[in-house]
Amino acid sequence: MNRQQIFDYYSHDKISSILVNNSKEREVAGAFFDGTYDSRPNALQFDSDVTQMVKKGVVSFHYSVEHWKNPMAIQEKNYNKLRAGWDLLIDIDSKLGLEESKAAVMIIRNFLEKYGIKNFGLKFSGRRGFHVCLPWIMFPKEINYSKAEVMYPEVPRILSSFLRDKISGELMKELLKKKSAKELIATLEEPPSSLSPYFFVEVEKNWGNRHMFRAPFSLNEKTWLVSLPMKYSDIVAFSAEKATPQNALNSGFEDFFVGEENEAEAFLIDAMDWHSMQQKEKPKITKKIYYENKMPAEAFPPCIKTVLAGLADGRKRSLFTLINFLRMMNWPWQEVEQTVFEWNEKNRPPLPRNIIISQLRWCQINQRTPANCPPDGEMYYVSTGICKPDEICKAGTEKIVIKNPIVYPFKKMKKLKKVKPVYRGYSCMRCKKEFKSMASLNMHKSRMHGISDAA
Repeated sequence: MNRQQIFDYYSHDKISSILVNNSKEREVAGAFFDGTYDSRPNALQFDSDVTQMVKKGVVSFHYSVEHWKNPMAIQEKNYNKLRAGWDLLIDIDSKLGLEESKAAVMIIRNFLEKYGIKNFGLKFSGRRGFHVCLPWIMFPKEINYSKAEVMYPEVPRILSSFLRDKISGELMKELLKKKSAKELIATLEEPPSSLSPYFFVEVEKNWGNRHMFRAPFSLNEKTWLVSLPMKYSDIVAFSAEKATPQNALNSGFEDFFVGEENEAEAFLIDAMDWHSMQQKEKPKITKKIYYENKMPAEAFPPCIKTVLAGLADGRKRSLFTLINFLRMMNWPWQEVEQTVFEWNEKNRPPLPRNIIISQLRWCQINQRTPANCPPDGEMYYVSTGICKPDEICKAGTEKIVIKNPIVYPFKKMKKLKKVKPVYRGYSCMRCKKEFKSMASLNMHKSRMHGISDAA
């Protein structure tokens, strides 16, 4: 589509009014041709706001899954104060094709029906998947005596992880009906040690603060198809051709944020119970073996800490470094994914989600060591501006002596273990015992040696 066609589509009364009406209490972000976002935070109040953003070069619109009391006042320090709720947005994306994404939607629908959930939003993503929405109205507003709106992103992550766990077997069986195991494995870069349906059909489970999704009736800049809402009964016969801009303008169905009050309460209760059992089953980590099981973030080298703070340049190269570093530090895969998605929200601008998901999938089945430190790894560290060596990196020399970032934490922990308490010099001249204060030293001298201050 050219710019005039894009403008004509968004300036249509139906499209602009839907975008504005659905955006209430939501942060809105416009994306340009290259996938980067317009300035944030932003919001839509009038139809003219839509066309003004399009004139600036915006080609697609994205909403926050979080509801905000005042989207324009969002700052990192006031998330919980401003957040008024959240939706559970399940992003289904299949590298195999649209039919496999349909199969995932049908399995999810059958699973949700067991909990009495009959209403949920469904729309085409605009490319090769679908979005399923369980809106805020469906969930109880208090969970374990805490306000549900401040339990974000923890609760949505639990709900999605629970759903993924429960539908995994059925989804794998359905995929094997469509393609043989050999055909499925052929779609991967390397054969995995075991098959998971989520290698082929991703069912999103990670959110960070201010997570966005493509708005209903927004264009998808990769296909120029519309992210089109639909009834569940229409999914079997659905084809991408039905989501052209012209067909979208003639669509008679517009609802996406649909649901009844507390409709998902039973689903939430089971998910929280499941999560609680998962936590109990995890082995307790004692202080003695803590660093052998998972290296703490405070021991990370300066380059990794710089990456985790968010980047403007070198984001793709640093993504590879970050994922593989965390894996080498014995971080559980779920925490690796969560950390990477949260890191991407800090980038300026964030990387497109398809790049994050693709790199995570590849690294999950292809473990690599991060690139060596400079001079060997200048492209990964120096050119991206993340190489900021400290005394451990240089070990008192002019050059970097650490060979690889994965060595740094072990040297740092070894150094910390050698540190002993330093006293201020309150020692007994007779028996050489040390004391933390002059008062305790004087008491010792009086009791043990018969010496008083006046002596």
